[in-house]
Amino acid sequence: MAKILLIEDEEMVRYSLRCALESGGHEVFEATDGEDGVSQFKKMAAAPNPADIVVTDILMPKKHGYDTISEILEISPGTKIIAISGGGGGDFDSKAFSEMSKFLGAERMLAKPFSSEEFLLAVNNCLS
Repeated sequence: MAKILLIEDEEMVRYSLRCALESGGHEVFEATDGEDGVSQFKKMAAAPNPADIVVTDILMPKKHGYDTISEILEISPGTKIIAISGGGGGDFDSKAFSEMSKFLGAERMLAKPFSSEEFLLAVNNCLS
């Protein structure tokens, strides 16, 4: 069982991801945007058992995922991060999203929509 911080602004997506993670036996902590996520991560990083993985959306209000990833890795450089994004419509370039996420230090990148199975596989790969 892993401790996972889930940062996602869309309530229904956050709920679905939480259910998938909990069905996989993981403990889930939620944040509604990047600002909230970084704040929660700071508290978790100071605790004896910090988050094992951070899952963050990229396109969010207040603080987008790229800044969120950078700040989390400044706090704790070894943190495993999974970046997710639906691109916000329009001409979403999933390759550019993937390359930028990887450049910033994300372990895995998933373009929405993805299945619960794909999501849990990405989480389990980060844990191994």
